[in-house]
Amino acid sequence: MEHGKNTCGSCGGTSYGNIEHNKMKSLIKIAVSSILLLGFLSAGDEARIGTSGGSQLLVPVGARGVAMSGADLVYSHGIESSYWNPAGLSRIEGATVLASQMTMFGDVNVSYFGAGSKLGNSGAIGLTVKSIDLGEIPITTVEAIDGTGSSFRPNLSTLSLTYANAFSDKSRFGITVKAISESIPRASASAFALDAGVQYENLNDIQGLGIALALKNIGTDMHYEGSGLTTTASDDDNLEDFYNIEASYDKLPSTFDMAVSYKVAGATLALTYTSHNFRYDDLTVGGEYELMNMIYLRGGMSLPQLDDESSQTDEVLGGVNFGAGLKYNLFGTNLLVEYTYRSQKYFDGNNLISLSLGF
Repeated sequence: MEHGKNTCGSCGGTSYGNIEHNKMKSLIKIAVSSILLLGFLSAGDEARIGTSGGSQLLVPVGARGVAMSGADLVYSHGIESSYWNPAGLSRIEGATVLASQMTMFGDVNVSYFGAGSKLGNSGAIGLTVKSIDLGEIPITTVEAIDGTGSSFRPNLSTLSLTYANAFSDKSRFGITVKAISESIPRASASAFALDAGVQYENLNDIQGLGIALALKNIGTDMHYEGSGLTTTASDDDNLEDFYNIEASYDKLPSTFDMAVSYKVAGATLALTYTSHNFRYDDLTVGGEYELMNMIYLRGGMSLPQLDDESSQTDEVLGGVNFGAGLKYNLFGTNLLVEYTYRSQKYFDGNNLISLSLGF
């Protein structure tokens, strides 16, 4: 009888384990299917090329991601993964803070700050802020086409909240909610957006081989409002009256990423295909080599497109990128200093410096 009880207990344990395993597989399938469906519905619509608002969402952040041209969405990790693939935030350990600055062409600067923390077995959470400074812009009018002597400074910012967790030791899922804000004198626009991503490692039990999906910038329209859109006009009797100019409702620049990466002997090779709703799709490749879990060497580029128009666009927006990182344990704190150079064909290259602390 005792033997029978033990056997039944063993069967019950095995059955429970199978149920939990099947539940996990179902959750993964639902997450992947949802991202695929939303991706095909929301990205890659060529009829909307050039019509999107909130283009600040496409300005990249994070030294590792920028250096690899955004190619590695499978092993993306740390605070910057909130931008590239929110699933990667689940890889952080303890608490992490990050600050980075990227100088672009002209007076344009991109500041990025974030903090994240592990929530034990309940996943991880992170909060980030991206701010784009376009510098001072001279104010011109119909009467003063050379400038009035005054200037204004546009404000572009994105506040993001990310939650991520691991389904298993092979799969991860993450979601980001974003508030987008843009303002110029006496007019402003705002929108809310959602990102979702999954990472899956050791595909078909091949160690180091992984795939990832990420759907970004699905949300409300950008619509400018404010007194700056109010003007005057005269009727046939030369009587002036005020009326408002109705700004357009612009869709956000949603993207759908499909990525594959292979990690072996300290090296990571990555490839990502991105479908856009505001321009032609692109393909990026990147790589990283890690030495002694301390030094990181990275590079990446966008592959040329077959279409002439898209080729011209890609030549303007990017070229070959490279970067490096140094991690050092300082009084029990992991200090990571990173630098990335992002080349541009018709403009000065971008320089990005990042500092992060892990506790």
